[in-house]
Parts: sequence; C-alpha cells; structure tokens
Amino acid sequence: MKKYELIFILKADGSEADMESRVERVREIVGSHDGEITQENHWGVRRLAYEIEYETRGNYMFLKFKSGGSAVADLDRFLRLDDQVLRHLIVVDEEWDERNRVAIAKRRQNQKQDAAGVSE
Repeated sequence: MKKYELIFILKADGSEADMESRVERVREIVGSHDGEITQENHWGVRRLAYEIEYETRGNYMFLKFKSGGSAVADLDRFLRLDDQVLRHLIVVDEEWDERNRVAIAKRRQNQKQDAAGVSE
C-alpha cells in the first residue's frame, strides 16, 4: 500500500453538506480498495490564485490516505466527473520529511567541506 495526498477544490457557493458528501464518497472509494484515510483537513473557502470557470473563490479539502494504486484511478474519475469540483490533485506521499532532512544534512556537509577546502 502506498501513501497518497489528495487536494480538491469545490465551488465556494456550495454548502458544508456538499463538501461532506464528497468526502464521504472519497472514503467509500478508498475503503472499497482496502485503504484508509489517515488525515482530513478542511482549509475552508479561499481566494483562488487565478479564475477557474469564472470562479474566484474555492472551498479546499486536503486528505491523506493509504491505498492500492487502483483507488487513484477511481478517485480521479469521480472528481473529474463531478461538476462542483474545480480542480483536484492526487500525488504519492514519498515521506518528503525524511528526504528533506537527508538533503539538508548533505548540503551542510558539502558546505563544511567547501569551507575547509577554501581556508587551506
């Protein structure tokens, strides 16, 4: 099972019940593929960076989940066909925290070596 992140933006004029029904449908799709949602974060209504389908505001939802790869195709299909969804993005969560720590440590090591080489 892989870890994924999903962000989708609904039209801002929808109700909280609309958002909850979409989240419930995502739960059903993930659950049908033996997955689980590990984190939900409703960011609320925010101004869009650019106009999408004549909308300037959107209602954002962020989810993290674990599932097999076939769930992603079903989620993508559901979100593409829903006319209230302005945009969505599903990405693999590759433990970026750990990779970021390793990269920073490597960079610091290189800086120390460069500084030692310059002072000689």
